[in-house]
Amino acid sequence: MHIETVRFERVFDVQSGMFSFEAGGKREFAVAFDHESVPNAGSTFAVALSEPGNWQKVLGWRDLSSPTVGLRYSAWFMAIDLLLDTYFIGIVVLAAALLFGGPWAALVAFIAMALGAVALVVASAVRNRQIERALLSVSPLQSGTVNVPV
Repeated sequence: MHIETVRFERVFDVQSGMFSFEAGGKREFAVAFDHESVPNAGSTFAVALSEPGNWQKVLGWRDLSSPTVGLRYSAWFMAIDLLLDTYFIGIVVLAAALLFGGPWAALVAFIAMALGAVALVVASAVRNRQIERALLSVSPLQSGTVNVPV
């Protein structure tokens, strides 16, 4: 995870929560925070990126004038996404386990899917806490890129 502090000198091409911006002589296009948040020109943000310089992989952000942190994917989003995956894919896995292995195999498959889903939601919540702590630790006077060990 990489934290970049950026002052949005110019924000343009705002459409459906996506925007482009110019900062420090560089331009970035089609950036999205959460499809609702768009920074104002002149504001300074700390942004967590999963890859350095890749603004398509925003994990979280914070306007340095406020303590509020925005996250791209909440743990609730992950839980609902996994619920839908389990509904569409899990039924096929359970049916195949029941058909080819019997009721015990179906039970084992169900338990494995449930434990895997819980592990992914917990990992997402832990990652979000790391992102939030890293963004809250950025000083409004700090500038540049900070690499945060995961």
